[in-house]
Amino acid sequence: FKIMKEMNPPHGLYPYFVTNTGSQPQFANDKLTFGAMGDSFYEYMLKVWLQGGRTEPMYREMYDHSIQGMHDELLQVSSPSGLVFIADKNSGRLDTKMDHLVCFMGGLLALGAYTDPQGLNSERAQRDLKTGKALTYTCYQMYARMPTGISPEFVQFNEDRDFDIGNGAPHYLLRPETLESFFILYHLTGDPVYREWGWEIFQSLERYCKTNAGYGQLHDVRKLSAPPEDKMETFFFAETMKYLYLLFDPDTPIDLLNKHVFNTEAHPVRIFPAMDAAGVKNLLQ
Repeated sequence: FKIMKEMNPPHGLYPYFVTNTGSQPQFANDKLTFGAMGDSFYEYMLKVWLQGGRTEPMYREMYDHSIQGMHDELLQVSSPSGLVFIADKNSGRLDTKMDHLVCFMGGLLALGAYTDPQGLNSERAQRDLKTGKALTYTCYQMYARMPTGISPEFVQFNEDRDFDIGNGAPHYLLRPETLESFFILYHLTGDPVYREWGWEIFQSLERYCKTNAGYGQLHDVRKLSAPPEDKMETFFFAETMKYLYLLFDPDTPIDLLNKHVFNTEAHPVRIFPAMDAAGVKNLLQ
């Protein structure tokens, strides 16, 4: 992270390829995205800071710089419905597509707002919370507007018709990111709408993805009669179903503000101060 910070890209937005064959590392491409290949880097800026007990400001500063850059350079609003989305940028040119993978950002922005050193009521935190909620609504629409109630791999936003399924991307791989944001936003805000949306998606999963032996991905989310494929990624139970369970668990021990942080594969771990309070160091001696 220190090396990446020293590379200091404009607006805190990082191309996702780096070469280190010379005397100094350099960026090896010019694509900016919060989707595939780049997503977890931004996620861990915030979460490493949280895991360490909010004591290492470099990570939070990198996160806030990147989120400001996202707002300035990539955040867009669709027509006619005003759906908020995060576009890609290729060699300086905006590409108005958004991966399902980007849908983790709704929850991340909310978590960043609730833990903002300036306070939840600060202008920055309120902006980020508003963006996170709006982005999560867009991700819900990526499901709700499909015949199966299941989102495609990515969508392309177009003038005057909000979005279409992206070229070559009608499939659904049982991805968890939208449900991840539902869980985080419900956990933080208590707004029951996230449970309502989650229940809709669960019903669609049960109807179109469930098999006798598990669940299968969909080749085309527009086809109501097509059976699921004979393939299930491990992240479906590790993430998708876990976030659904936590969304509806009335007695969850998870505490995102004081005790836990989830890694990018949905494994909850205690933050270091919580581990210290539980005497974990003593157990390791």
